[in-house]
Amino acid sequence: MSRDINVEALLTEVSEESEATRHDALPDDAVGRRRGDGPPPRVLSVRLTDAQYQRLAAAATDRDLPVSTMARLAILEHLDLASQPSSGAIDLNAVTAALREVIRPEFLRAG
Repeated sequence: MSRDINVEALLTEVSEESEATRHDALPDDAVGRRRGDGPPPRVLSVRLTDAQYQRLAAAATDRDLPVSTMARLAILEHLDLASQPSSGAIDLNAVTAALREVIRPEFLRAG
């Protein structure tokens, strides 16, 4: 015995109920739970100029991310780059000379 369930109608009904009750107080016996193990995350407040915020928001939009996720990503990527040792300036002449020593001459000739 199977019955047809209109998923779209059910989603609409549940969504409307959720919106109608979103500001209602939680039941007294409701208990919050943090997902995941480990210590709770820390919150950081950052002040940005409007121009800085617009750059961040545009980058978030380009990557289809929330602005807060983009901010976290930008900070962590910068810290990762800053922690890597710098190789110093690249001497193009030295690189060219080193490549000429290991690449056979016939590959260096212009076609």
